[in-house]
Amino acid sequence: MEFAVNYSAAAADLLRAGRIAVDRFKCPAWPDLIAQVQKRFPLYVHLPLRVGAGWGGAINTETRRPADWQQLESLLRRTETRQVNVHLAPFCDEFPDIPATSDDPAHAARLFEHALRDVQALVARFGPERVIVENADDGKGVIPYLALHPDLIRRVVEEAGCCFLLDLAHARLAAHLLGMDARSYIAQLPLARTTEVHLAGIQPFAGRWLTLLRQPGLGREDLGWFADLEPGQLLDHLPLDDGDWEFYTWALGEIRRGAWGHPWVVTLEYGGVGRLWELLTDKETLAEQVPRLYDLVKGG
Repeated sequence: MEFAVNYSAAAADLLRAGRIAVDRFKCPAWPDLIAQVQKRFPLYVHLPLRVGAGWGGAINTETRRPADWQQLESLLRRTETRQVNVHLAPFCDEFPDIPATSDDPAHAARLFEHALRDVQALVARFGPERVIVENADDGKGVIPYLALHPDLIRRVVEEAGCCFLLDLAHARLAAHLLGMDARSYIAQLPLARTTEVHLAGIQPFAGRWLTLLRQPGLGREDLGWFADLEPGQLLDHLPLDDGDWEFYTWALGEIRRGAWGHPWVVTLEYGGVGRLWELLTDKETLAEQVPRLYDLVKGG
C-alpha cells in the first residue's frame, strides 16, 4: 500500500531535503503543474469531477461544464493514473423540488436513480475497475442530505459495480451533519470495494484559520467556497489534531487488516497549490506529521 500527500511547494522542499518520505504526490488535473511535478516526482491525478445530476456523465467542477474526456484522458495516460475518480455530489439547485434536509424516501429514490445513471455511463466508457466513486461531505448547504447517506452511496457503488474512494474526513463530516456516529456511518459504506483512501484533519473555522482567511487582499476568487464559511464551522483538509490521530490510527488498523477492501494508496489531503492553500500549508507541520502518518500507513 502506497502513501501519498497533496502536492505543495512545501512538501516538495521537504522531500528533496530528505525530511519526509512519500511514494507519490496527488496533483490536481492542471497540465502545467503536472508537467513540472512529473519531472522530479512520481504522482497521480485527482480529477475535479462530480456525478449525481443525472444527465448521464460527469461535470467538471472547475469549468462547470461536462467533462472534456479528450483532455482528461490524456492527463491520465501521461501520468499512468489508475482510476477515473468522481465525487458523488448532486447539487440542491439541480433538484429544486427536493429540500436540502428532506428525508422523503421518494426523494432518496430519485437521487439514487440520477446518480446511478451518471456512474453507469462512466462504467460503460471506462470499465468498472477504472471508475472510483468518492463519498462527499457538505457543510455548505449545496448537497441534499439524502445524497450523503451511506445507504445511497453503497447502493450506487454496488449496483454500478465500480470501485470506492473512501474519504474518511468527508465521512466524519457527513456523519456529524446527519447526527450519526462516524464509525457507524463508515461501516455502512461500500468498504469492500475500497481502492483508495483519503484523510485529513478536521478543525473549526476559528483561531488562526479565521485570521488567515480573513486577511486583507484575499478575494472571493482566492477563497472559493471558503468565502462563505461561518465562524466555528468545521473544516477538513487541515493538519491532524489529537482526535484525528486517534481516529485515523483506528482506521488504518482496519485497512491494514483487510477489513476495508484493498486500497492501493492512502493520501493525506493537507497542503496544496494556489494562494489559498499556500497560506494554509505549514512546512513544519508537514515535517512533523507526514513521517508519523507514513509509519502508520506502512504498519509501523
